[in-house]
Amino acid sequence: MQLSLVRPLLPLVLCTLTGPAAAHGAGAATGSAETVFGQGGSLEASTVVPLAMATGWYALGLQRAIRERRTELVSTGRTIAFVAGMLVLVLALESPLDRLSEDLFSAHMVQHLLLMLAAPPLLVTSDCLGIFLRAFPAPGRKCLVRLWRGARLHRATDILMHPLPVFILFNGSFVFWHAPGPYQWALQNNGLHILEHLSFFLSALMFWSVVLPAAGHRRRLAHGPALLMIVATAVLSGLPGALMIFAPRPLYPGHADGVMKWGLSPMQDQELAGLIMWIPAGSAYVLAAALVFLGWLDEAEARASRDQRRAAASLQHVRPG
Repeated sequence: MQLSLVRPLLPLVLCTLTGPAAAHGAGAATGSAETVFGQGGSLEASTVVPLAMATGWYALGLQRAIRERRTELVSTGRTIAFVAGMLVLVLALESPLDRLSEDLFSAHMVQHLLLMLAAPPLLVTSDCLGIFLRAFPAPGRKCLVRLWRGARLHRATDILMHPLPVFILFNGSFVFWHAPGPYQWALQNNGLHILEHLSFFLSALMFWSVVLPAAGHRRRLAHGPALLMIVATAVLSGLPGALMIFAPRPLYPGHADGVMKWGLSPMQDQELAGLIMWIPAGSAYVLAAALVFLGWLDEAEARASRDQRRAAASLQHVRPG
């Protein structure tokens, strides 16, 4: 039943291959809505090629999993989550938003939040690694598993995915790249800009894998500590937003020329960016904390139910007299 529901979604997965091209039907920003949304533009190979490869590889793995009837890997919800995650990446990196972010600091913050708080949790929920692995032929999968075990890569992964380094990497990259100096460096150097976005995206994948793992995966962090980790992250990520709002002067001069084209002052743009960092980002963390808390309640209820069944079974073995 599950496979029959997923099979019609394959064309939707394949459609994301052409998503960047469709999203790039507008040209480079020159400071007006007409020029941002209405002219032709060029695709960025450093963005389009990885997105297209990942989507195509997922489609291949999904098709093979359906053909092999690996029902534990395939579900409608996971496939929709993957498609949604890829579309969010297209929106962030290959749409008019990307060109708008060249002028407006506030638009750049929206882009960063999509790369950290929207696409990664969707991709984690999709549990796409299993489908990616399924795209390899059976001999290739066995070779990869032998290599993984033989090189003891799983131990390195366990160390890297420990909650403490994940917390440091996620929050450290967020705070570091939003400091005025590093932000300006990335704005002026395309290589650093790509590194900035990669650090956001990869550390976010690690973070959401720890606090909200995909269904069926063991938790690396219990619900209580995961809740504390989310709250601490929300507080730390709010610090750059507070700096943007309450700073007495503009801190990001790289957008000074672009922001004037949109009828805003640098301070107005900076304050808007700070509000975006506070309200939408804060809402994402509140939602994540609520999901973790609900999962904690479900776990406690399941544990209580098991204890009741054990107690009832023990009483049945007790004989009067």
